[in-house]
Parts: sequence; structure tokens; C-alpha cells
Amino acid sequence: MNCPLCERVKLTQSGKYPYLVHEFKNSYLMLGEHQFFEGYSVLVLKEHFREMTDLPKSLQVEFFEEMMISSKAIENAFGPKKMNMCSLGNVVDHLHWHFFPRYESDPQFTDPPWLRMKMFDSAKVTPAQALLNIEKIRRSLA
Repeated sequence: MNCPLCERVKLTQSGKYPYLVHEFKNSYLMLGEHQFFEGYSVLVLKEHFREMTDLPKSLQVEFFEEMMISSKAIENAFGPKKMNMCSLGNVVDHLHWHFFPRYESDPQFTDPPWLRMKMFDSAKVTPAQALLNIEKIRRSLA
């Protein structure tokens, strides 16, 4: 199986992924490699599962808790008006959740963030630039 998120998990476990925010028991919180929506992050399950319903019940509960902790930390760090969270898996079927902080100043605030997907590359960040947002989220997790 060639899964890009399994590869990212391996890279993170080897200490070579520069966008790691926090390691939970079952997942990694990672700052998005673009910051079109400031604070955009992804929570990636360490093991490869396709659906939340595929997880054993205890892992469902623990992963959901990690999701809630992540969302709250991002909200506290950036103060968005709304947090959009989604897990689609149509492109990469490794279980992961996207966190899109949404601000009143966003272009088309009421639209789903995916409608701006073609613009995400315009907001790519380097690891050095990302560190500021990573640190903001880490402080909120503490």
C-alpha cells in the first residue's frame, strides 16, 4: 500500500517532519503546510484506518478526545469566529481530520474552505515561518 499519510507518520516518528505540533497517544497534530486559513492543521491517526467506524470502540473514544483537544487548542491560539472540521478521505483514505479556523474577514466566510483549495498553494509556508503558528498552538495545549 502506498499511503502518503503513512509515509508522513513514519517521517514524523523519525523526527524529520518539521510541521509537528503535538504527539498524542494515537495521533499527530500537524500544522498545515499552507496557511491560507491561519492556524489550519491536520490530526493524523498513527495507524492506517479508513473510517472512524473501522476503529475499535476504545480507539474511537480516545481519537475523538484528541480531536476535541486539538480543536480547542487551535481555537484558543487563533480566536476564529468558527472552526470547520472535516474528515473526507476521498483522496487519501488514511483517517485524518482537517481543522480550518474561519475568520469574519475570510473571503466568502460562509463557503466551505474546500472552495478555496486552488489558492492553498499561494499560502505555503516554510518550516521556519510555520514555527510561529506551531508555538501558538503548543502554548494553548499546555
